[in-house]
Amino acid sequence: MTPQIIEDPDALCRRHLVPGMHVHVASTMSRPNALLLAVARVFRGRAVFDVSSNAFHANMHALAIAGVVRHAITCFAGDTYPSPRPNPLYAHLPEGKPFTVEEWSLLALLQRLIAGACGNPVAVTTSLAGSDLESRGTRLPAEVPDARDCLTVPALRPDVTLLHATCADRRGNLYLNGPRGEGWWGAMAARRGVLATVERVVDTPPRGGVSIPADRVLGIARCEFGAHPQGLPPWPECGFAGYRDDYAFLAELAGTFARPGGPDSWFDRWVLAPAGHLDYLTELGPDRLAALRRLDPIRRPVARVAPSWRERHVVVASRAIADRVRAAGYRTLLAGIGTAHIASWLAAAQLARDGHALQVHAELGLIDMSPAAGDAFLFAQSHVARSRAHGDSLDVLGALTAGGYGRALAVLSAGEIDPAGRINSSRTADGRYLVGSGGANDFATHLETLVVAPASPRKLVPRVHFVTCPGQNVLTVATQYGRLVRESAAVPFRLATWMAPDEDTGADPVATLRDRTSWPVPDSSPEWEKPITDEELSLLRTLDPEGFYR
Repeated sequence: MTPQIIEDPDALCRRHLVPGMHVHVASTMSRPNALLLAVARVFRGRAVFDVSSNAFHANMHALAIAGVVRHAITCFAGDTYPSPRPNPLYAHLPEGKPFTVEEWSLLALLQRLIAGACGNPVAVTTSLAGSDLESRGTRLPAEVPDARDCLTVPALRPDVTLLHATCADRRGNLYLNGPRGEGWWGAMAARRGVLATVERVVDTPPRGGVSIPADRVLGIARCEFGAHPQGLPPWPECGFAGYRDDYAFLAELAGTFARPGGPDSWFDRWVLAPAGHLDYLTELGPDRLAALRRLDPIRRPVARVAPSWRERHVVVASRAIADRVRAAGYRTLLAGIGTAHIASWLAAAQLARDGHALQVHAELGLIDMSPAAGDAFLFAQSHVARSRAHGDSLDVLGALTAGGYGRALAVLSAGEIDPAGRINSSRTADGRYLVGSGGANDFATHLETLVVAPASPRKLVPRVHFVTCPGQNVLTVATQYGRLVRESAAVPFRLATWMAPDEDTGADPVATLRDRTSWPVPDSSPEWEKPITDEELSLLRTLDPEGFYR
């Protein structure tokens, strides 16, 4: 039967979701955010579900506040804008509050979905081994050829997948344009089928993209701005002009949740007060929605002030990236979110000016991206049109990372890093939840890794409190005072370059690192970093005019 197309996502949830189901929330560059608010409204106080998603952020928080999540399977929980950070809702996740959780890396979770979609009982992954996430899998027997550090992990088959697609045709087929994250695989893994929201219903199927056939679709709700507060790339072939992420909404959300009573007040305003999605759009207002349709970032004047220590840090990191790219002959960077991706963008721009072409990829499927000046968010819709190709997370994390046999350099930020190179982005020192792995474990497990981390006793620690990523591939740590490098995991890091702090230009390099970190930095004679140039600072502020990394 042709899936029914209606206008009300709340009715769609009432009709097809049954308490106790396993519900997967599929991710492309966007989420089915209108459906998430509908689930929270409809089932608050009435039902709980097992929920899998590659990340809990933005409107996913509504499910936690509503108390409809019994158990979560995820890779990240926190906020991503204006920069990645923990969210107080999840501080006690390790204790099973507000729900129990299984933590995975992005690639391992995707491989589980692929196994489920293909009818296989298990998947094989080369991620997770050597980290505290490894217990989720089972090591392959040593006699299996090339089985070192390979694990089997159980297939993931949700009952129903929630998805936001750009459009559907009148027969009920869904269409996704890129970048596609894990959206198609998440949809195809569902046992019963997909509940979808769409921006448009079209008479003629668009060319390109990927399609989810109607026989996998349970029902569709037509929801303009159904991904809000996230955006959606344009797709002219189906008459869709696209809209950008609502940064003001996301920043207000992060600020509100940090205050006592903030989550409940946000929930009352954006989930309970609206009678449904149309009321939600009315609350946003026509002027705000019209502004979101303007995809080009707003150009702001570049600040003319002395560089902050954070900007100095980004510049030092970008130089370290550029030098490592030249020395090893890399032509590809895999950029993690945060200070890491800003430094990667700066390094790529400087290398391009020197005639060294460098491709930068991001985990949701942005391939060979050229970031739009003025928008510092890694997953901004404005960067989509400036990417040479659009793929999905399997392309980036699978073929280009795990299957790339070391052809690329990974650049990551870290909550903690220890002298063995192990990275923690999962736990605080007192056991609270940070944000999780995301794709960091996948990058660091398979590629030479450069970590961008400020020198402080809380960041450079004697031993990480949770091993999110094993450390054997981490060869460089870029701090605001210079670069700590090693030739292999068998030798300690040494201070290779030095940039003195503004407040003490005569400071001893090694003594400063020993005093301001918890690392046993060995004696060395580092080279001085060159003074930051006006060109470096201007280019950085063009990439980050609002100073999120200032």
